[in-house]
Amino acid sequence: MVGLEFLKAEIRLPKCIRGEERSFCASLRGQKILSLGRRGKNILFHLSGGAALVVHLRMTGRLQLFPRQAPLDKHTHAIFSFRQNPHQLRFNDARQFGRIFLEKKSEGNTIPSLGRLGPEPLEISSREFIRRVRAKKRMIKPLLLDQLFLAGIGNIYADEGLHRAHIHPRRNSRSLTDLELSRLYRALRRILREAIQSGGTSVRSYVDSTGSRGRFQNFLRVYQREGERCRSCGTTIVREQIGGRSSFFCPRCQPGP
Repeated sequence: MVGLEFLKAEIRLPKCIRGEERSFCASLRGQKILSLGRRGKNILFHLSGGAALVVHLRMTGRLQLFPRQAPLDKHTHAIFSFRQNPHQLRFNDARQFGRIFLEKKSEGNTIPSLGRLGPEPLEISSREFIRRVRAKKRMIKPLLLDQLFLAGIGNIYADEGLHRAHIHPRRNSRSLTDLELSRLYRALRRILREAIQSGGTSVRSYVDSTGSRGRFQNFLRVYQREGERCRSCGTTIVREQIGGRSSFFCPRCQPGP
């Protein structure tokens, strides 16, 4: 998509964008895509006018390229057309939680509204990770999901990382030893890399930009495996609500606090 110039935007669900619809569409028109990137769970289109188009897919959002004549899905909420290009970029979101917005970048090519996000899990050092955990006094599972603490960890990878590190999701962050935190740091990074190489995790509706499902769901050890046997020790996997989210863990591999 690099080099494409936006011709127009059609917003079919106004709440999917931040700000006023007419201003959004007018500001996007004529902008060229210089590069694409990511910050936490946000997809970034860096534009020629010094702004960025930011997309957060949330639970069921999809960004896909379609020929202009392709029929529209009933959950298509935004359509982006390009100058001298036969394709459209369409934003589809069945649950309507996803959001799109334009924002002027500050010095250093950064997005001001994303400035409070925590460090990236594949970029933070082990020492800094341990220091940040020790600075908090919270249950470790909700802490991992806090995007201001660490940007990009979701429910699936938090559960899988805690299982591989043999840490119960209710453990208090200050009770964890350096050895346990080192194991967790390595487990999270390893799982993220494996999931990326597998094209993501399609436990519900996730597909990539070509419409292909991921494959990492075939390697999950605890997530959504309630009542099944732990692949490490054979104990029955359980599910509990922790911090408002369903958490899956093995009571034997991950002894409680």
